[in-house]
Amino acid sequence: MLKVSIITQQLNEGQYWQETFSNAWSGQLELTLQKEFVIKKEADLIVLDFTGHEKAHETLTDISSMLTGKHFLIVSDVKDIDLAMDAMKFGAIGFLVKPFKRSELLATLERLRHVPAGGAAIQKSAKVIAMLSYKGGTGVSTGVVNLAYALSHVYQKKTLVIDAAGFSNHVTVLLNVIPKCTLADVCRQGEVDEQYLNSAVSNVGKNLSIIGGLIKPSDYNDVNIDVLNKLIEVASENYDFIIIDTSAHSLDEMTMFFINKATDLLLLTTFDLLAIRDNRFYIQTLKELGISEHKIKPIINRQNWYIGSLEPELVQKQINHNIFHALPNDWQLCVESSNYGRPVLELAPDSQLSTSYKILASKFVKSDSPETNLELPTKEAIQSEEKKQKKKGILGWF
Repeated sequence: MLKVSIITQQLNEGQYWQETFSNAWSGQLELTLQKEFVIKKEADLIVLDFTGHEKAHETLTDISSMLTGKHFLIVSDVKDIDLAMDAMKFGAIGFLVKPFKRSELLATLERLRHVPAGGAAIQKSAKVIAMLSYKGGTGVSTGVVNLAYALSHVYQKKTLVIDAAGFSNHVTVLLNVIPKCTLADVCRQGEVDEQYLNSAVSNVGKNLSIIGGLIKPSDYNDVNIDVLNKLIEVASENYDFIIIDTSAHSLDEMTMFFINKATDLLLLTTFDLLAIRDNRFYIQTLKELGISEHKIKPIINRQNWYIGSLEPELVQKQINHNIFHALPNDWQLCVESSNYGRPVLELAPDSQLSTSYKILASKFVKSDSPETNLELPTKEAIQSEEKKQKKKGILGWF
């Protein structure tokens, strides 16, 4: 986990800093803001934001002794050469001028990984993504498999899938793989380290690994939250992404553990009014339980423009939360994918649904790959394509 302390007089920029670091750091993040330019707590990175500060030079000099042996970054809203020189003199890892580019922050964080400051460099930390839905049948397991496949095969990111969806083990079925170990096996093991993790996972290609879900009701008695916490800790140092398949209708201890550990919560809903209603309740409940609003990212699954589906804007209004992504409907491809035990990206890599999963994955990779420039087809384009397909049939000749 990256712990960042932001010291700024602009305390209304909490969301700005949260989104800025979330877009650049693919791992767990703990961010705090304070107004006084005093080093109050230990942090992996201290950001001194002198935006609107009239005495930046004097303040930096006054607190320079507190910054010895610490990683710190200077941010300003003006190009102040003298302040930049002071920053270098006192050992800052960077000097950024607002509005700075994401690539500039990435370069600074990369230095943070490799340059010790009175301690070890920041360790690799995976981005933990939990997929969930209060209503069953919205495609959570299918989403987990295809997002993980896109991250691991399209973007070559080392990805671990953890099946925490009760006793279904749909993920292993959808990938046609037999898990070496289940979550219950891991908990019974007790001690989890890198060597054990490498022997416990089943691999699908060189970048995708799986830990299976519970098999029988008695397995739940073996679930140990402390061991699961160690599992996430060890996996975070060995993987780029950890994708978790969670149970529907459930806020039990294990599900809540993974929800709290996740850096992003992808909440799947369909245009089914019951799904919209249930997930609106789910989002509100998660917020009341203290889950940060920015972590919750609703996704519309099976969007079907040409048969009169509700518009995404209406769904967004009903659940009272911004829609993060929309996956087009291709029921036939999903059924075929399930029957063969192969991801849709492998079965039909050029399909609209595969393209949409690549775009979804790119939002987390933050890659400059051409895939990130792909756009979902418009409603009019889909309707036009439907007409073309109908004309290819024999009735189109008359």
